[in-house]
Formats: sequence, structure tokens, C-alpha cells
Amino acid sequence: MGSPLERSREWGRSREWGGWALGSPLWRRHPASAGSATDPSAAHWAPDTPAPTAPTPTRTPPHPTATLPWGIATLAAGLAAEAYAAHTSTTGLSMPGSPPSGPLGLLLGWALAALGLTLAGPGLTHLCGHLLQAARPGAVRLLAGRVLMEEATRLGRPVGVVCAAGSAAYAVATLQDPDGPAFGPLTTLGVLLVAGCTLATLLTTAVEAKHARADTTAALLRLGAPATMLRGAAALRAGALLAVFGPLAVFVAELAARPLAR
Repeated sequence: MGSPLERSREWGRSREWGGWALGSPLWRRHPASAGSATDPSAAHWAPDTPAPTAPTPTRTPPHPTATLPWGIATLAAGLAAEAYAAHTSTTGLSMPGSPPSGPLGLLLGWALAALGLTLAGPGLTHLCGHLLQAARPGAVRLLAGRVLMEEATRLGRPVGVVCAAGSAAYAVATLQDPDGPAFGPLTTLGVLLVAGCTLATLLTTAVEAKHARADTTAALLRLGAPATMLRGAAALRAGALLAVFGPLAVFVAELAARPLAR
């Protein structure tokens, strides 16, 4: 059994190891290194709390006007490439309108022009929102402008794609020779497919933006805003986009068709 002094020492050691290592919820024995699992003397005491984690950096989205200079530069490069191809090439292209350039330079120029309009779409949409809020705006103009500025990145690219498709259709219609070959069924099907896809993308994006603003719209209705004001703001946004992108599509189409009509 041992002396009372030895028994008290054993009881004290078991109390120390059991109370601190097992009984306490705040402390545990953690190995100091990989080899301390077999060497109890190399263990140290550490609090049983999770290690602090570094805060996750939040990535701020770029401003909608950040791609506007790149879009303008790409659009200018596409129009220049198309004009150069029309000036240097002498081979004809068997398509309605019969442009005097080869298909490679024409397609490259149109691709760059469409990419430029797509890149410039968010910036132009953001500027539309600024213009709607200029010169002492009322409630409807202020609401329409703020929504356009907030949704510029979401709506700008599909609107730019629709503008590019409309510009291409206008240029082809301008180059169409009344005495030349008419559009075949495959060409008509391709035009309808492209136009349908671009319009469907724009409508889908508009519906997504409407659902994203559902809480804000409900809050405005609870505050007493009339529903006619919300519908007027939506119509004003559509009219502002049409007023900016419509003439832009015609302007780009005229610049693209002028070298081909010579």
C-alpha cells in the first residue's frame, strides 16, 4: 500500500493530470511536434479554441465605365480592318449585297466591331443613367437613372450584343441590291436565329434584374409609391437605352457599309 506520504503524492499527480488534461473543458494536451506523440514529456498546454483565421478579401467588381475605352478602341479597329479589307481585296463574296472584299477581312472587321459594342455596352448604359439624372430630375427620372447605373454591368453587355446584331442587319439591308440574289432559306433562318437568341438573352437579363430589385420595389410600394411611377421609370429606362443605342447602331452600320458600297 505504501506510506501515507506516497499515497498523497500519487493522488496529487492523478488529480493534476486528470483535472487539467481530461476534466477541464478549456485545456487539452497537444503535442509540440510530430515526435511528441510517443514522448509525453514533449507535450505542452494549449487552449482548446479555434485558431484565428485571416479575413477573406472581398473582390470589388470593376466600374461599368472601365471597359468603355477598350470598347471604343476595339470598335474603331474593327471598322478600320473592314475598310482596309474592302480597299485592298478584289475578290467578290457570294452573298446578298456582293461586297467587294474577301470574306476573311469582312468577318474579322465585323467580329471586332461586335466585340467593341459589347465591351462599350456597360459604360454607355451607365452614362444613360447619368444623363437621366441631369438637370434637376424628378422622382421618376431619378429612380430610372439610379436603376440604370446599378444594373449597367448586368444589362450593358446584352444591349451591346443586340446593338451589334441590329447594326449588322442594317448594313446588310443597305448593301442589298434589288436586282441581285435574294435571301435564301438558310440565310433567313440564320438571321432569325441570331436575332432570336440576342433578344432572348436581353429579355432574360431584364427579368433577372427585375427579380433582383424585387425587395426594393416592395419597399417602395410599402412607402406609398404609386405603381404608375414604377412603370413610368421602367418605360423611361427602355426609352433612354433605345435613344442611345439605336442611333449608335445606325451610325456603325453606315460606317461599315460605306467602304463596301464603293
